[in-house]
Amino acid sequence: MKRREFGQTCASAMLATLVGSLSGSNVFADENSSEKKLRILLIVGGHSYDRENLHAMLNNFPNATFDEIAIPDKQDMLKPGLSKDYDVLVFHDQSFFELTQEQKDNLEKLFGDEGIPTVMLHHALISHPEFPLFRELYGAQYLLKDTEIDNRTYKASSYLRPTNVNVYIAARKHPITEGIGDFTLVDEVFKNVYFNPHIDVLARTDHPEGDRPVIWLWRYKKSPVFGMIQGDAGGAFNDPNFRKLFYQGVRYIVSHKDE
Repeated sequence: MKRREFGQTCASAMLATLVGSLSGSNVFADENSSEKKLRILLIVGGHSYDRENLHAMLNNFPNATFDEIAIPDKQDMLKPGLSKDYDVLVFHDQSFFELTQEQKDNLEKLFGDEGIPTVMLHHALISHPEFPLFRELYGAQYLLKDTEIDNRTYKASSYLRPTNVNVYIAARKHPITEGIGDFTLVDEVFKNVYFNPHIDVLARTDHPEGDRPVIWLWRYKKSPVFGMIQGDAGGAFNDPNFRKLFYQGVRYIVSHKDE
């Protein structure tokens, strides 16, 4: 989906005026308002991750709360009706377990029919390689082997870590990137990832062992999606620019759910 189809930058779509420092709890002007807190569900499992720093980033999300579940144990929670309890899902799992047909049907109903804002963080790009729904949902996929998609063969993906990653903002007038310039962090990079040709790229890298798109927007049927390649460890989660992009990206897809 192209940017013009997802929502143009305009006064009515702008996020609340940003104030204070890039880090900490002063990112949004509405942090002390009586507005209902944003409810985040973090989904993990299948891979070790920097729990301390990821939780710190989420705990510092202004005017928001989060819960965490691990799959496959809690896979059955991911079904229609979940949007009554949570405003956005953040996937940071790396899952290879076999889904039942009922679980597959529930995922399609949740993302396709009901719709719920979704964030794809790093490890989740590898999840469920044999179930096309996740490639369609995220608009991208880390390929474990050479794979044919839409009559074209894509090479298997690869990774490199840790390394210095230059992040260049590609969409400087978008609400998600507002107030953020180019920056560098230490994190893992992926190469030869499959990207849907219609994703809305917000940031890129020039790392020789990494693919150029690193942050993007997408919409799968009724679910707006925010994708972030980076997010392997504290190098990303502690970076004030990464945090700000994450906070603004989450706010944006939640506010654009019904478009």
